[in-house]
Amino acid sequence: MQRLAFIRLLVQQGIDQSQLPAPLSAGSILTFHDAVEFFLILTSEHLGISVPDRGQFVARYYDNLHPDKAGPVGVDLAGRIGIKRLTDQRNAFKHTAAMPSTETVSQARADTAQFFEDNTPRVFGTAFSDIDMVDLVPQPNTRAKLHESVTQEAAGSRVEAMAWLVEAFDELLSTASSPRSFRSTPFSFGTNISYPLSKHDVSKILRQPRDQDGRMPLRGASSLAEEYVALRESVVALQRGARLTALGIDYSEYWRFNSLTPGVYRPNQHSKAQISAAPNYSPDADEYAYCQSFVIASALRIAEAMAHRRPPSWEV
Repeated sequence: MQRLAFIRLLVQQGIDQSQLPAPLSAGSILTFHDAVEFFLILTSEHLGISVPDRGQFVARYYDNLHPDKAGPVGVDLAGRIGIKRLTDQRNAFKHTAAMPSTETVSQARADTAQFFEDNTPRVFGTAFSDIDMVDLVPQPNTRAKLHESVTQEAAGSRVEAMAWLVEAFDELLSTASSPRSFRSTPFSFGTNISYPLSKHDVSKILRQPRDQDGRMPLRGASSLAEEYVALRESVVALQRGARLTALGIDYSEYWRFNSLTPGVYRPNQHSKAQISAAPNYSPDADEYAYCQSFVIASALRIAEAMAHRRPPSWEV
């Protein structure tokens, strides 16, 4: 199931690529074809059918896996015309540098989606949309929150499901960037400002020793408090951006994730999460799929980044 989960993640990445403006969307053709090829290889292994290494791509799999040639263990795969079209588009792009048009990319996305929707139940006895990608995540706490998100989505509570994705990502980023013992990780970029003072409190503190000082500029404390709060907010935003970039997470992808998800506040781990969102907040299935895929891909990127970190001998 782990390889099926990876295939579904690959397809979702292809879908995300295909929705970028041209020519950035062109790479989705390669991603879609890789996902299909991975699926066909996995199918041949699952059924125990040997497929020759040479020959035309579509014929090699569709003919050799068919019951007419493979016998009762074979499978009659659907979508041959669509995959032939996708293969031709991939070959033209990869081998002759023929850039796919917007219509070609859209067709490839539709052909790929139909292929997996039709063939996953035929081969593996499950709907493609039911394949759980969450078990690809190596971080246990993040994985647990993602499972809770899946449960809420299955129950029809998509807003709560999106909130759990937010908590899963925050857990992920916190684990990667929080100081270890008394030392910062390479991804910390300073300590967190956990309990920031309000502008009113800062202004009050600044005024305290000089209430009667005639040399104090008019509203000087208030102006300095405003500057301090604005500076602090900028530093917090820059710190988060630096952490994401250092961990290999695309900031524009994060921005989209952040714009699609609600605000979530949980006073402590035992209290119920407080979700804040616009009154008309109603994410659709594609937006949920994108956000889930983003968190999973981020978890894998962070795992890779942390694996490359070689701690000093006194930390081992």
